[in-house]
Amino acid sequence: MNERVFFQSSAPLADPYRLGGSLKGWQDEIARPAIGNSRLLFALSAAFAGPLLHPLATEGGGFHFRGGSSTGKTTALQVAGSVWGGGGIGGFVKSWRATSNGLEGVAALHCDTLLCLDEIGQVAAREVGEVAYMLANGQGKIRAGRTGEARRSAEWRVLFLSSGEISLAQKMAEDGRQHRAMAGQEVRIVDIVADAGRGMGLFEDLHSFKTADAFARHLKAATAKHHGHAAIAFLEELVPKVKVYRERAAAFVKGFHEAHCPPGADGQVSRVLARFALVTAAGELATEFGVLPWQAGDASHGAAVCFEAWMRGRGGSGAAEDREAVALVRRFIEAHGSSRFEPMGALAPKDGQGNPLETRIINRVGFVRLADGAEGAREYIFMPEAWKEVCAGHDPSRVAKVLAERGFLRPGNDGKTSRPVRLPGGTKATRCYVVANDILNDD
Repeated sequence: MNERVFFQSSAPLADPYRLGGSLKGWQDEIARPAIGNSRLLFALSAAFAGPLLHPLATEGGGFHFRGGSSTGKTTALQVAGSVWGGGGIGGFVKSWRATSNGLEGVAALHCDTLLCLDEIGQVAAREVGEVAYMLANGQGKIRAGRTGEARRSAEWRVLFLSSGEISLAQKMAEDGRQHRAMAGQEVRIVDIVADAGRGMGLFEDLHSFKTADAFARHLKAATAKHHGHAAIAFLEELVPKVKVYRERAAAFVKGFHEAHCPPGADGQVSRVLARFALVTAAGELATEFGVLPWQAGDASHGAAVCFEAWMRGRGGSGAAEDREAVALVRRFIEAHGSSRFEPMGALAPKDGQGNPLETRIINRVGFVRLADGAEGAREYIFMPEAWKEVCAGHDPSRVAKVLAERGFLRPGNDGKTSRPVRLPGGTKATRCYVVANDILNDD
């Protein structure tokens, strides 16, 4: 049946899935030069991951290439986008410069394919956190219709690539309302340092090009010429045999996860690793299909290098909330150690005759004293209500528990995280949170 179907939209849409050049040209001028460059290997592999989200029942999410100007971040997005389309001024790459409502439509248009968003610095700081959740969760806002009934919200499945000079957390901090990136948001947009550490920005192997700039300009010109064919070739092989390749992809995911999951890794790490494993599976399948002119294992290598870069930037395999718990108490002591803690004991100021001097501390949160048995070491004593202020935005009990587990907080003899302390001027002991000075030396 040759019936023609016309799509009528309420707004004009630019077609991002345009064709240009040839598959062979794309392989020779874009995919082959990516070999030896972990970030390019990873970006290209990620471009093929969208069609596997549904067969593998995997959640969406994103990867954010972070680095300074002229590092090659945008080039990585252009290379990845050339798998699906191009042409026009920006090719397949879209801009973060949009409202959350606008990005709903963009995400829906890229369902089960790839979404590339360039320069996170252009999105409003007050919206970026919500957008991170929205894009990964695959559902737009629920809105009311004319009569008050709930309208159907936009839905999508998408794996997206992002770029910017700052991270999601840094962008959210620009809001000025003390907003911080939650662990769930940082899991949904995984931050990868764009600089590969070879003195060539994002690149590690320039092949026959003399400079990183020349290599980047070549890739940009090549993506403008050759685009859209790789996705078609991939889908033509995948779709008719999706049940067979689903099992093959699942095997790649399992193998990568088992090979790279750190012992005792937190659930957040395992969740992010699953997305890296999905990218590996996509790249290895595209290689087996003959779409990517790589050797078996190239896609896995690129994903492994990028995963290790994320782990280093994250600071380990523990829970992000635990690291933040330590960091927020450390930041408070660093900022207010000499202004909001009243010296007591041997640290209390005295006059020439050894008599105590009155000390006036504005907005006092507690006291500071010398620790027992450690010459020169100090302890910071937080009063109960002040501890809640320090832990604003976090569960104070959990923060205390984390610090106790890491040896930064002295628990009471009764096993509680607070301990009785006789404070100056008091007639009986008050339960306080006693934090060791060692927290300032924690990496």
